[in-house]
Amino acid sequence: MNNTLPENLMIRPVFRPRRFAVIAAVAFAILAGASPAAGQLTDQVPDEVWETFRWRSVGPTNMGGRVTDVEGLPSPSKTFYVAAAAGGIWKTTNNGITFRSIFSDPRVVAMGDLAIAPGDPSQIWAGTGEEDSRNSISAGGGIFKSTDGGDSWELKGLRDTQVIGRVVVHPLDPDVVFVAA
Repeated sequence: MNNTLPENLMIRPVFRPRRFAVIAAVAFAILAGASPAAGQLTDQVPDEVWETFRWRSVGPTNMGGRVTDVEGLPSPSKTFYVAAAAGGIWKTTNNGITFRSIFSDPRVVAMGDLAIAPGDPSQIWAGTGEEDSRNSISAGGGIFKSTDGGDSWELKGLRDTQVIGRVVVHPLDPDVVFVAA
């Protein structure tokens, strides 16, 4: 195999059975209800095992999975929304135990910012297009509004705007929105 990357940047398998066994044992102890004092679990593992662990750079291997915004309803609500850099908008009503996708416009997957109207939590504004410039961003397609908590969305403008980094809803009038595009 002809590699042109320096040795320290090559991707190598990270699974090592002995290390995995130690990590699994610690995880099992925690899941089994052990609540050790600080350092108690590490004292049970021989020093030579910990010495085998090495830091290594894996580089920017994952371009997906970034979150651009999280907005929630005031307590005691268990509802919040997560805007993904390249994955639409997700909603939870049980404090994050489960999520469901609520924004699936086929033209737009990149989200920039969310805003919930202060006086009406069923009104949500979504600015599309991730604002963090990088080599793997997708363009947006304007600003959208939901009046039913995210069940349906309507394009409200700025269709040609590729990036919306901030959305602020006026505190007294949910139809007045300030957008950084």
